Amino acid sequence: MFYNAAQALTAALKRNPTRAGVQQALSASDFSATGAAGPIQFLSSGDRNGSIQLVEIRPGNRSGTGYDFVPVPR
Repeated sequence: MFYNAAQALTAALKRNPTRAGVQQALSASDFSATGAAGPIQFLSSGDRNGSIQLVEIRPGNRSGTGYDFVPVPR
């Protein structure tokens, strides 16, 4: 989430590098930034436009670290 937040802030700063400009850029209907798993966009309410997937960290061998991210069923 931090990576996506940094990407959105960077894109907003490129549009208008002021405090008010960043807020306007993020709330613009045509705003989009590239995030870790796809485009980052926001609704007019300020909420992120898109679904999120909650995960748990469990022992496993897919990642090579001994732990894997496992989606939490909805």
